[in-house]
Amino acid sequence: MPWARIPRRARVLFGLGAALVIGVVLVAPVVFKNNPNGTCTRTLQYSGLRYTARPLPTFVQSVAIGTAVATGCGTTLENIDVRSVAGVDPAVALAVPTDDTSVYVHAGTCATVAAARLLTCLKQATNG
Repeated sequence: MPWARIPRRARVLFGLGAALVIGVVLVAPVVFKNNPNGTCTRTLQYSGLRYTARPLPTFVQSVAIGTAVATGCGTTLENIDVRSVAGVDPAVALAVPTDDTSVYVHAGTCATVAAARLLTCLKQATNG
């Protein structure tokens, strides 16, 4: 047997190395998918427009307006219900019923505005 000629210590080290590689391969996708500090940004495609998630802890969701396609953060394409944001045109921003800490903003709208002023900016973009 070829393994019988290899010293026991080398076989143990080889086994530990293989176990480490397998562990990294199995754990890495979970860590990358659930990393809140990563650069992952969830996006929506609705009515031909692209929206990007922005943190906004306080806002009011309004009426259900349809279904969008969500992508990002390690997920596959999925259909997701969307709602309007009170006082904001759906062409400017959308909300997702299952996410009450993010608003989905149309690409380029209020891009450099801080979270504290984001809702005001979105309402101004609606009226402007």
